[in-house]
Amino acid sequence: MATISISSDLEVADKYETLVKQSLDGNSVYIRAKETIQDLVDTGAIDNSQKAEVISGILSGVVSNIATASMQTALAWAQSEKETALKKLELAIQLDILEQQALLAEAQVEQTYNAIRLAKVESKRMYGTPVYVDNDVASLGNDGKIYTDILLTEAQELKVDAETTLTTQKMQESYAAVHKIVADTYVNYGNYTFAGLDTDGIDTVTAQHGDYETLSDMQREIAEEQAKGYTYNAWANALTGTASMLGTAIAAEYSEFEDGSTGGDLLDILLETATNLSNATTTTSEASPA
Repeated sequence: MATISISSDLEVADKYETLVKQSLDGNSVYIRAKETIQDLVDTGAIDNSQKAEVISGILSGVVSNIATASMQTALAWAQSEKETALKKLELAIQLDILEQQALLAEAQVEQTYNAIRLAKVESKRMYGTPVYVDNDVASLGNDGKIYTDILLTEAQELKVDAETTLTTQKMQESYAAVHKIVADTYVNYGNYTFAGLDTDGIDTVTAQHGDYETLSDMQREIAEEQAKGYTYNAWANALTGTASMLGTAIAAEYSEFEDGSTGGDLLDILLETATNLSNATTTTSEASPA
């Protein structure tokens, strides 16, 4: 930055002194006027008494004019110097401003280049590497975020389709499971209606399947038959044991079989066991002795 110092002093005195000296030197109007008057005296055009008057009248006016003109010129000169210095300072400041503007323009150009480079990088990252044909973008590479987002969107669509299919299958499975539960319930227990559902449970249950024989009915019959089988086996084992005891007694030539005797009681037990064994082939209650 240029540095120019300007004094507040106009420095008129030195300039005024210089101008007065130059106005009164050997080639000045003042000297020529004196020489002209002297020539007039020498030639007798005026006498000595008139010389003083002429010098007093003419030269005093010349000196006064010289003084006034010198002061005005000195003031104008000093003023011109100050104005010139101010103009130099103004030009220097303007040059400094132009230099700063030039630096600013360079910085703005660099900033613009950086913005362009950043935009290109962001564009490449966002849209992929461009392929130019005649300065026009003909295609984009598959290395941009948009392309990745497209792939992700397609994958999500496939996932949604798969989830939709899976949901449909699960719904069908649910329908099948409900159908199976209903079918199993009907097969196993039949069709029923109920009444009086509250916090204490159900008051009444009414079968609606009529003569339809359910699996639970069959299982109950099978359980009854199995109970008959258990009873039959028990009485068969008891009859076998009793018969074996009776056979052992007969083999030992035991002959007391009248009522009230041990042999008679054994015969009664054998008869009762045979009766119960016969009853076991009908119902469980009949197979059980009273």
